[in-house]
Amino acid sequence: MIVFLWKNEPNWPVEVVSDNILQFGYTSNELISGEVLYSDIIYPDDLEYVHSTFERKSAETNKGFTADYRIVTKSGDVRWVRERTLIRRDEDGQISHYQGIILDITERKKAEDALRLDEFRLEALLKLNKMTAASLQEITDFAREEAVKLTKSKQGYLAFMSPDEGALIMHSWSKDAMKECAIEDRKFIYPIETTGLWGEAVKQRKPIITNDYQAASPLKKGYPQGHVELTRHMNVPIFDGNRIVAVAGVGNKEEDYDESDLRQLILLMQGMWRLIQRKQMEEALQKYSQELSKAEVELKSLDRIEVEFVSSKKDLSQVTEYGELIDGETLDIIDDLKKKAIDNVLHYSQRLRRLVDSFVYTSMEEAGKIEYNFEPIDISGPLEDSLLDTIFMVEEKDILVEKIIPEPLPFVNGDEEKLTDMFTVLLDDAIRFTPPRGKLTIKIDAEENDLHIMVKDSGPGIPEKLIPHMFQRFYEIGASIKQSYEGLESGLYICKKIVDAHEGRIKIKSKIGAGTEIHVWLPKIK
Repeated sequence: MIVFLWKNEPNWPVEVVSDNILQFGYTSNELISGEVLYSDIIYPDDLEYVHSTFERKSAETNKGFTADYRIVTKSGDVRWVRERTLIRRDEDGQISHYQGIILDITERKKAEDALRLDEFRLEALLKLNKMTAASLQEITDFAREEAVKLTKSKQGYLAFMSPDEGALIMHSWSKDAMKECAIEDRKFIYPIETTGLWGEAVKQRKPIITNDYQAASPLKKGYPQGHVELTRHMNVPIFDGNRIVAVAGVGNKEEDYDESDLRQLILLMQGMWRLIQRKQMEEALQKYSQELSKAEVELKSLDRIEVEFVSSKKDLSQVTEYGELIDGETLDIIDDLKKKAIDNVLHYSQRLRRLVDSFVYTSMEEAGKIEYNFEPIDISGPLEDSLLDTIFMVEEKDILVEKIIPEPLPFVNGDEEKLTDMFTVLLDDAIRFTPPRGKLTIKIDAEENDLHIMVKDSGPGIPEKLIPHMFQRFYEIGASIKQSYEGLESGLYICKKIVDAHEGRIKIKSKIGAGTEIHVWLPKIK
């Protein structure tokens, strides 16, 4: 507690101050002699507030009042103080002096601000979760501007990652940043290798805080003329599993960025990404439900045409709603169309099932309702159960199943139900791509620390450019290869989550024309 007495004159010259003013770096003599005026130590942005508060409160009361404001220590630090002020008047009733008791409330303010920020963040997350009908642009704009507010920044931005994590694709800047930016030819794609300091969040795969952006740094490559001048900067990578999907950044906070700012930014952006993923999933569910309905309608129509054709027992000449000419030689054409329609029904049914499974799994994961029951198990048990689940498809395609499984197998610490689910997805995919009378190989090797499980099909293989995306929750595949590979990622995403929970690894090896291998390593119990 520091005691002050100062005159009601311009700049408030100090007459008395207790020696413990030294806790802020000043000596009592500096203030009493006028070398340092009280107005000099008030934080510049608060000076007008303090003057107006003193004027207003002095007119309202004859006793005293309380005010919170910031002061600047001699070393340049900013501290919050609470002043309890008594008003002294002369014989004419005019204010002659102010007597104040100054308390350092910086830590209390920090705790209050942290609590308030948490409340603001929760409120922002609640608003974000209610934006289910909003567009992608509305969601990202809201999250970006809230990030600026929560971190008390002046600017903010959001960029999405290219699929190979090789470049940042600028999505948007905050409103204030766009007002200050004077660059005429703005870039929208920033290669990570040449981006500089603000790309370090991707290179190092962790948040980066730069509280002195003007300081020399080998990582900083500057920015174009006309760019918003940065004094402080913080950005964070946004992860979907192990993959960076976006980078969010804020800049020019008046004080240093700290761990609290990181927490606010990360939690808000994670909430934004979950909502984007949920919307993508819901839109995909709606899309494939509609496609399935169309395929079912087409199949029923073809069934009806076939029945009418057979019952008529005569040549028909009419054009169906699908543009196919019906005549006396059309049964083969109808059969081909039905096979195609059946393939479509099966494809979209499978795609929907995978999406629903992924959607349910993701929802349970976010709600913290996925539980694992680990115990020592023989991995051949879940594998055999999965083979039984898929035996109908194996027999229907007359696939040769080759099992290379030594006995006895070392035990792994695993959840039998979850591992059965994983093997079912892997076998289901392998059977789907294996041609009729093809070969499916299941091989297990006991390595030094792990059990190595391989599931290999004799199908067409997966294009190399798709392999990095196969463990994503949702990936939009190009139209030219959509029918063949669509939906794989939804199931493999779940498989990877299960493998990760078992502290294992999963990898895809594939080559066009040479089939696909899925490799899983699970730690052995030693």
